[in-house]
Amino acid sequence: MPIKGVTGVIRLPRLGKIRMGLQRESSEGFSYPVPTDYFVCPDEVKKVFGTRPTELSVMLPTEDPNQWAGQYLRCYSAYRGLICRGDGETAVARVNTKTGQIATHEDLETELREIACAPKSCHHYETGRCKRVMNLQFLVPDCPGIGVYQLDTGSFHSIVNVNSSLDLIKRACGRLSMIPLSLRLIEKEVDVEGKKKSVRVLSLTSPSTLAEIQKLAQLPPSEVLLLPPPDSAAPDDLFPEEVLGKGFVKLEEGLTEKDLITLWDRAKSKVWQLDIREHQLKAWFEKNCHISVYLDDFNWPLPPAKFSAEALNRFLKAVDRDAAC
Repeated sequence: MPIKGVTGVIRLPRLGKIRMGLQRESSEGFSYPVPTDYFVCPDEVKKVFGTRPTELSVMLPTEDPNQWAGQYLRCYSAYRGLICRGDGETAVARVNTKTGQIATHEDLETELREIACAPKSCHHYETGRCKRVMNLQFLVPDCPGIGVYQLDTGSFHSIVNVNSSLDLIKRACGRLSMIPLSLRLIEKEVDVEGKKKSVRVLSLTSPSTLAEIQKLAQLPPSEVLLLPPPDSAAPDDLFPEEVLGKGFVKLEEGLTEKDLITLWDRAKSKVWQLDIREHQLKAWFEKNCHISVYLDDFNWPLPPAKFSAEALNRFLKAVDRDAAC
């Protein structure tokens, strides 16, 4: 006799992750993400599609997109990993049990708690620490093994492309699962702060004609499988946690508040854009400026008192010099 709630529950294993970028390390010891114009794949996928594929043959495993295309607002901490996940209305966050605020690395007593999710008024979203993320899971039938691969994206254009394709396939075929599809990395011109920029985005399409995939859709779909929940590892750009400041830097002679804010904003922008990690920041500032610096420090609107304009200028020059190499 079957065991209720156990027999018939089948989970596909996660075989690996496919990425759209690489981590590079500068001569200054900073690690930063670099987008690629191809999928970065595990070895078994490379053997089938080549070392730098821009197109993968995939299938979607079930009829429920919530199982394999989860989309949430996610906030990550360098210390705790995923600390908040929301849908724009409600969120589950790790908070300080006493204050109810999202936990920092200094909080000893924490718990998971449901809180309101309001991006327009959320400090973490406004500062770019909380971002939309899609966890796309799919079968790669040409590769050995039975299971799914996961690809994470925070690109607005990629998420819209995938969702639009899913809607069209569902309308045309009446189902989504076990239909041969192509996942591609394509070039798209987008508008970034009023300037045109060429970026790589995801595209989900079919190598077959519409008539052909409609015929395939008439075949009985495979038995519905339960997928593993997406892992909670941060995407390649990890966002830092909220910090508790202890005062701000005093203005140096000849330096206006506007100059200081501009300098500080540039430094913060470099840290987040280049995904500079805490151990790299600590090593550089201890060696070159003899101060202890944490990733947390770069969340504040003004620099903490331990920073000087000279230290920030040296830091920016070092990063810019390396980026130009």
